[in-house]
Amino acid sequence: MTITLQDVAILTGLPIDGKPVTGITDHDDWASVCEELLGVGPPADKIKGGRIFLSWLKETFSIVPDVELDDDILQQYARAYILFVLGSTIFADGTGNKIHACYLHLFRDFEDAGRYSWGAAALAHLYRALYRGSVLGERMSAGSHGFYSLLQVICKPQFSSIHTKFVFFLCY
Repeated sequence: MTITLQDVAILTGLPIDGKPVTGITDHDDWASVCEELLGVGPPADKIKGGRIFLSWLKETFSIVPDVELDDDILQQYARAYILFVLGSTIFADGTGNKIHACYLHLFRDFEDAGRYSWGAAALAHLYRALYRGSVLGERMSAGSHGFYSLLQVICKPQFSSIHTKFVFFLCY
């Protein structure tokens, strides 16, 4: 059984046609990129190698101030939220608590962000995580290294039928 782009599109609603999700990953100062697009940069201990700690995003942006905000500040909070969701689901890394700041560039313009093939990127990231876990032997833990909820939805029916057949075999 193989997970296809059509599976991703149907199960997640993510677009599979569009511009590829690519960007710059080699940057000297990711904190300044965060400051530009989020309005504040993470402290040095909350960003490592361009990867932002999800805990910092949550602590900094989880409560929107109860005052009238201009569009720029609302967009900064929206970018932080989207980055948090990407880092904790679709593009989860091996640590389970960081997201690369390179994705911020893709949300500079929200209208343009909708033109990317997020479903294809999610599937590619999942397959890369599966490869790294199975072939390279990297540690894979629940909630990290790829879009596992997609894998669970696809595989659950297969494992359920195996379980049922196994239980039937043991009983008779």
